[in-house]
Amino acid sequence: MDDEENGKGYAWEGSFERSWDGIEEDESGALKIQAHVASSGDKARQRRQQMLQRVRKGLIRYVYVVVDLSKGMSQKDWKPHRCAVVTEEVQRFVADYFDQNPISQLGLIGIKSAIAVKLSDLSGNPTHHIEILKSSLTVHGEPSLQNALEMARNALKIVPSYGSKEIIVMYGSLTTTDPGDIFGTLAALKRDSVRCSFVGIGAEMHLLKRIAKETHGTYSVALDAPHFRDLLSAFTTPCPSLASSVAKFATLVEMGFPQKRSGVLSLCVCHQTFTTMGYLCPRCKSKSCQLPTVCVVCSLPLVSTALYNKYYIYTT
Repeated sequence: MDDEENGKGYAWEGSFERSWDGIEEDESGALKIQAHVASSGDKARQRRQQMLQRVRKGLIRYVYVVVDLSKGMSQKDWKPHRCAVVTEEVQRFVADYFDQNPISQLGLIGIKSAIAVKLSDLSGNPTHHIEILKSSLTVHGEPSLQNALEMARNALKIVPSYGSKEIIVMYGSLTTTDPGDIFGTLAALKRDSVRCSFVGIGAEMHLLKRIAKETHGTYSVALDAPHFRDLLSAFTTPCPSLASSVAKFATLVEMGFPQKRSGVLSLCVCHQTFTTMGYLCPRCKSKSCQLPTVCVVCSLPLVSTALYNKYYIYTT
């Protein structure tokens, strides 16, 4: 009571800034905030902007999605069974990935019978990946996580230095049948700056958690099919670049912005068929049927200005 009588208020009110006390009325009757109150808000806003500026995200991503096709994926705790749910959700992920990463590339790898099978190479064509996933993928045998990681790592060696290298694994088994030391593979992944992330279907595995942690990836276990979709959708946005993979100097990436042409029957180099519509490469004048893609003739990345402007927000 003594504090209240002295005008200091209660003791428990001392932790509040009482920002409403800084509001005053000017000569015209409009409300204004005192200078010291406004400056504190500006400083907080500047701190938030500085935190956002310190996060650097990769504009061009190279991602391999590894799908477990071992016998563990035949379990029917997810209806109709795990493999059907996973392949359907990966199809949705591929479409969303290229919608938000139009100038990035993606590839597919399957693991079964203790071997890794490359389902599709790195490319920017979502239709090709989705068609492969729609085909009848069979499950058989035990998985080999090491073989899958080695296959993806070797394929990512040719990725340019300006691209981010990622591996996303959908793993439904509780074991792995490997031909060698998987921790040697882990050391190689760290050396090559490859980020590995896992989405588990079942119980948590210490091995997957360790690989994800040491490669700066993530590891989550899906509770059900909707939760699996939410976990998978988180990978559609780029992650912050690894400090070891950030170049000391900026790299200029050559790209082509072709114009759409129609009306003349000519050969499409990507499908080897004659079409009347397509995009002419500005360097070699060969025609591709869709964007984004890489020119088959001169290997020039071809994108549209609309897609590039849409994705540029992730680098700012």
